[in-house]
Parts: sequence; C-alpha cells; structure tokens
Amino acid sequence: MKKLYQQFNHLNIDMDLEPMEVSVHEKERIQKRIFKAKKKKYFTKYMATAATFLLATGITVGYAFPAFATNIPIIGNVFSLFVDNDKYIFDNYGQHSTAMGMSQESNGVEVTITNAVYDTENITIAYTIKSDKDLGERPAIQESVVVDEFKEIYEYSGYDRNYIVQKLNDTEYAVIYVYQLIEGTKPEQVHVKFQGDEIRDLNNVNNVVAGDWSFEFTLEALESESQIFQKDSLKIEAEGVEVAVLKSTKTPIATTFYMSELVDEALLAQEYDKVRLASIEYRVTDDVGNHYNYIHHRGTSHSTDFGEFHMNYPRITLPAFDEKATSITITPIVGVYKVKNDAVEGEVVPVKEPFEIAPIQIPVK
Repeated sequence: MKKLYQQFNHLNIDMDLEPMEVSVHEKERIQKRIFKAKKKKYFTKYMATAATFLLATGITVGYAFPAFATNIPIIGNVFSLFVDNDKYIFDNYGQHSTAMGMSQESNGVEVTITNAVYDTENITIAYTIKSDKDLGERPAIQESVVVDEFKEIYEYSGYDRNYIVQKLNDTEYAVIYVYQLIEGTKPEQVHVKFQGDEIRDLNNVNNVVAGDWSFEFTLEALESESQIFQKDSLKIEAEGVEVAVLKSTKTPIATTFYMSELVDEALLAQEYDKVRLASIEYRVTDDVGNHYNYIHHRGTSHSTDFGEFHMNYPRITLPAFDEKATSITITPIVGVYKVKNDAVEGEVVPVKEPFEIAPIQIPVK
C-alpha cells in the first residue's frame, strides 16, 4: 500500500481538560508556527505536540451525481481520488456509503455532497467544491456538525476532525471530512446537519470565501464488532515508554484500535530541568506483507508539563485488512522534542533521533 509521509492536518483537545472553544484555524496556525522540523526518511510524520499546551444563501437542489467536473472520474466516488494520500483508508467506503448528490451554490461557490457513511466510529462525508476562482491549496467548509441524537455531548469535546483535500484544478476540489466520535453515545441512526458560512484554505487561513451552505441527511449505522483485550495482554514497555492496545472495533469499512500511552519525557531526553515533548507514531503491517495507512487521533500527546503519570489515549483507524492476514503488527516510533530557543511558539526540534520500540502483534483471525 503506497504511503506518502506528510504532516497531519490538525491538533486535538484534551478530553480531560476544561472544555473551551478553539477554532480549527487557530489549531492550524499554531501547528505551522511550532513545527517545522525536517522529516527523517524512516520516521513517518512529525507532530505538533507542543500546540496542545498553547493556547448569499443557496437553495438545496437534490440531484444524483451531477457531472460538473469533467476531471472527476466518478462524482459519486470521491473516495477514489485519494489513493495516493498517506491518510487513504477508503477502499471499501464507496460500496458502503449512502449516495447523496446534494448541491448548494452560494457566493459563486458550489458544494456537492456526494457520499456519506456512519460506522459508529466516524461520520465520513465526501464532497466537492466548484468555484469561479482559485480557493487555494486546501479549501474546506468551516463546518458546524449537529447531530440530533448527540444532543450536547459533542458540543465542546469528545470528537476530533480530519480534512483530506485534493485540488483537482484551479477551481475544483474534492474533500473527505472525517468526524471522529471519541466519547459519548453512538446510536444506530444519526440525523446530521452539516453547515458552514465560509470556505477557508487550511494552508492560508486568510484566504476565505463567505457563503451559506447547509445540508441535512440521515445515516444508518453499519454493523460493528468490538473486542476488549485482556489487561496488559497487548502491552510493550521500553525505557521511559509504555504502549498498550486496549480495544478494537471492526466495521465493514475500517478497523479502529484504541491505545494507551505512558511516556517519561524527561527520562527519554535525559534533561530534567527543561520542558520536553514526545510523540508516538506507528507503523502498521500484517503477516502477508501489507503496510497500512491510518487516521490518527492523538489524544493529548505528551509533555513534561503534564506530570509524571499522565496517560494518553490515542486511537488509529485503518482500512479493512487483507483477507489473507492472520495478524497485525503495530510498531511504535518514539520522537522526543524541545522548543527551539525555549520560545513557546518557536520551532519544535528533535532532542534525539526517533527510535522504534518492540512491536505489538495482534491476531485478527
């Protein structure tokens, strides 16, 4: 499976902290400021770990698969446009998603929701954008997602968001929006209101087009099966690091692994009087030679500011496994960082070379 190692698109909110509103624009702005370290060829992606601590109306017209972009091969299968993206996990999404074909135009920008799917782990929405001007490299609706069944559970926390954007030409774009359900209820049916009043280039937050796009639809949950692993049965320990797999949830389109991470950042850095940060990335393979992309919810990450026994609970969502595979191997890759020149909003640089620790092998049959 082809993998391009790129920087991730967003940061996350600590679910155990006092809830507060932080816009996606602010998260991305901080991420750019604090994280410019050069990638190592064997380390998948650097993370902006320090940022955890910083602080015209259109009318809905429904029609099936409008062919407004000749370079989009199948407008109802936007997922297929992202096969070379390092977050691509969508091989089975097209056949299990609900076809929408819902379009709205506002202020010269047409948004078409082509497909959506809900598997109790995520609500995934595929849409296209067509404009009369260049909207930048990574434009996306700055959305509000309201789900009647969630009530206020996900208003401030308990969820995470991923934007995967493909620029097709100067005026046409494809977007996959993943709304990850981290905590709270996961009903069998969801009534979704997906709306926004601007489209913003995630690479240039000053590039904004105002408008009014609003969609409503209902999704039925796909079947899912969860397994809670026996305590410490899938745990590895190294000096200053402890990683465990706690649970898995399998659906027809993906498998999600729930993890725990405990890191002694000062011990790893051998610097006890400085603030040090750590990140854990993963390499995921199977026993028949496949390498798997994943979408990563990183939780709160790791900092000496958190204290000695701060436990982090990330999760990774992978595509459906090769039917021939009998086991999945998750290899943690640990990075340790400092803020350059001790500036809170400065560049994050490695304290040492990222290193692997012992892998975790998980039977899948």
